[in-house]
Amino acid sequence: MSASVLLRASRQSRGISQADLAARALTSQPDVSSIESGRRVPTVDTLERLLQQTGHRLVAVPGIGPDAVDTADRIASALRGSGRDAALRAFLDYSDQLARTTGADRVILTFVEPPPTGSAAWDAALAAVAEHWLSKGKLPKARWINDPSRFLPNPQSPQLGEYDLEPDPTNVPLAFLRRNVLLERETLASV
Repeated sequence: MSASVLLRASRQSRGISQADLAARALTSQPDVSSIESGRRVPTVDTLERLLQQTGHRLVAVPGIGPDAVDTADRIASALRGSGRDAALRAFLDYSDQLARTTGADRVILTFVEPPPTGSAAWDAALAAVAEHWLSKGKLPKARWINDPSRFLPNPQSPQLGEYDLEPDPTNVPLAFLRRNVLLERETLASV
């Protein structure tokens, strides 16, 4: 995960503006903006100081694969550019990684709240897949997973195209059904 994605996700998860973060960290808003946009790569000390002001800290863990933040960033990029197939691939990569890991590694991949993707359906799907795999391992869930913004008011599928068949709700895992996200169990299998 890049420093820009990490800082932006940490700041947004606490509802702090760039200006507020800059004031707390005794720096300027343009400095925060340049880090979040990727125009500037901060030193570890600077990143740690900024993260502390969001109530987060920098922790090194083994590289175990894409986490929720990385996945949300990939989905958002896909939705802005290459489209729904790339968004689905990012989502499936995350689901595959969650399926391959166990215990603390699985919790780590779901720990930090991902930023919005630009699609309420994909935001709900990320929470659903995290809950799905954590529940299978009887593992604790981060608060963001049950945030009301991660539930859809009406059933929908984030990846359906004009010619796709509507998913069968009897084949949708419970974590997805609870959020009105219609993705069939077979979709979570690696492709």
